[in-house]
Amino acid sequence: MSLNISSEVSLKFSGKDAFSFVDSLISNSISESETKFSYLLGPDGKVMFWFICSLNNQEFQMYQSSEVLEKMMEVFNKYKIRIDCDIEISKDVSNFKVQIDGDKLIVIPSDKLEENNSWDMLGLSLELPLKNIIDNGILPNEVNWLENFVDYFKGCFMGQEQTSRVKYRGRPRRILKTLPNSTQEIVKI
Repeated sequence: MSLNISSEVSLKFSGKDAFSFVDSLISNSISESETKFSYLLGPDGKVMFWFICSLNNQEFQMYQSSEVLEKMMEVFNKYKIRIDCDIEISKDVSNFKVQIDGDKLIVIPSDKLEENNSWDMLGLSLELPLKNIIDNGILPNEVNWLENFVDYFKGCFMGQEQTSRVKYRGRPRRILKTLPNSTQEIVKI
């Protein structure tokens, strides 16, 4: 199965400390010329945002809707103290194909897409938490794609201790489900 998504804006990080700054906050590790999904977690380990990110020529970019990127920029600016990093919302179109291969999500940059989904439709299709679920609080372990969004071997990131504790000491008691009427709810297991 393959889904298409187009982003008309991106959140760009540049400067000497840009990569180390972003890497210390997001839940997934990323290497040069790589494109992946990741979370920005709160200090309590709950999901604040999910997004696609890429690293090319030492320029780190995040892709999501314009509204989400603006809120993310506010959060990153709160943590940017004595850091040589510029953060800006850049208007440039980026297209991605998201392929589902068993329990893996593969994000492939694409030049042109025939049909695009909105970010909310992508979230519903992949059972990723939408705004109302995020606002009520959800842990990464309560979403199906945990291993695609969180790298437990990368070292510290914001919310890492709480996320690791739940992963290694027990199972989640609930899971996010998308219902046929395009709504989401958290179901007890």
